[in-house]
Amino acid sequence: MGGYFNIAGRKVANHHIVLGVLATYGLGIKAALPKTDKTQQPPINASSEDEGKFIQDFLKSMEAEEKKTAH
Repeated sequence: MGGYFNIAGRKVANHHIVLGVLATYGLGIKAALPKTDKTQQPPINASSEDEGKFIQDFLKSMEAEEKKTAH
């Protein structure tokens, strides 16, 4: 296959070194990205207070229905 490096008295294949570097790089990027709250919903832009209340009630009823069907 490819070449080998002698690290700490053991033969380590080139592709193992590359996979380790790429995994470390990917985990570093994942750790550096900000954490987002996935439970936060977007704001409701309703034209009136009644419309906003209707939308919130509708969303609550849909969430309750989803919980019933999930169990």
